[in-house]
Amino acid sequence: MSDDPSCTIGASLVVFLLGVAVGASVAILYAPSAGSDTRARLNDTASRLRERVADLGHEVAEKARGLRDRAAAHPADDPIIGADTSATPLEA
Repeated sequence: MSDDPSCTIGASLVVFLLGVAVGASVAILYAPSAGSDTRARLNDTASRLRERVADLGHEVAEKARGLRDRAAAHPADDPIIGADTSATPLEA
């Protein structure tokens, strides 16, 4: 994984949202209510989760485009792209 804090935050957010979805689904399934009510609540929860995941996907894609553009604009500032490759490796 990357050392980039935004990557870690994004991954943590995805895991958190999945945990919330699983927890809500289990709570709804074990709550005493009619089957039609339970299905309606599950559909509502699933719809909201799909919207959140889609929004998160758009945010991640936007950040990735920004990082790509920034790296393309300043390749010499990047520690990997701008690395000095003229140095010889150390011999053991």
